[in-house]
Amino acid sequence: MKFGISLLPVVPLRSGPSEKDEMTTQLLFGEYVKILAKEDKWCLVEIFNDGYHGWLSCNMLTTIEEDHAMKVSGTEAKIIANTALPVSLKDSAHSFLIPAGSALYEYKPASNSFTAGYGVFYCRQQPIFHSQDNFREKVSETALKFLNIPYLWGGKNPFGIDCSGLTQVIMRIFGIKIPRDARQQVGHGSTINFISEAKPGDLAFFDNEDGEIIHTGIIIDNQQIIHASGHVRIDKIDHQGIYDSLLKRYTHRLRVIKNFSDL
Repeated sequence: MKFGISLLPVVPLRSGPSEKDEMTTQLLFGEYVKILAKEDKWCLVEIFNDGYHGWLSCNMLTTIEEDHAMKVSGTEAKIIANTALPVSLKDSAHSFLIPAGSALYEYKPASNSFTAGYGVFYCRQQPIFHSQDNFREKVSETALKFLNIPYLWGGKNPFGIDCSGLTQVIMRIFGIKIPRDARQQVGHGSTINFISEAKPGDLAFFDNEDGEIIHTGIIIDNQQIIHASGHVRIDKIDHQGIYDSLLKRYTHRLRVIKNFSDL
């Protein structure tokens, strides 16, 4: 079995081994994967963080040995809350930006350095980290940094994101691991019985006429929700669902609200 890490800011994962296949999710900088199969220049991988499968171009991946991958999988990374953090490889004069949700392993505050794969990198600005301890206090502020980002199917970065990508990245910043897709996420957490009891950081899930979960978003405050629909936006939410004040109608039907803070 072979393993790899993304040392690029964002790498698309696709449903099949071709640029023409749809993007289903993305790897962010510092995410490790297990390589399950190869087909020509394409690799089928499984993401360590959430078990998601997808195809990527093999030349976008840095391969690593199994013992290193297993060592890393047993350690906790620091997940950045910066919208975009400039970093550079040791001994390089060139820096590049990595997005919110990227993982820094073995971060050392004294040198502002961390490891990724076999390399040592330096942060060119101070990274911002959060934890579950300040989840309720900081989650709304963190989510609002994604406001007006365009909707992108399969996206999970501050330049293009989908609804469940937004919820997964925000939760990961606070050390809370949830699955990638809304229909998977809804199976976790504890149920909130009444919307009046919802707190900032709780996730709301919405269904279609067939009862399938098709959308999710993050409760912020004053019965408002931030979610990715066309772009990342703030709308009103009540026991019926999301109400668009401009359209003067409900756009999403509420199914359930979940608390993930105790995971």
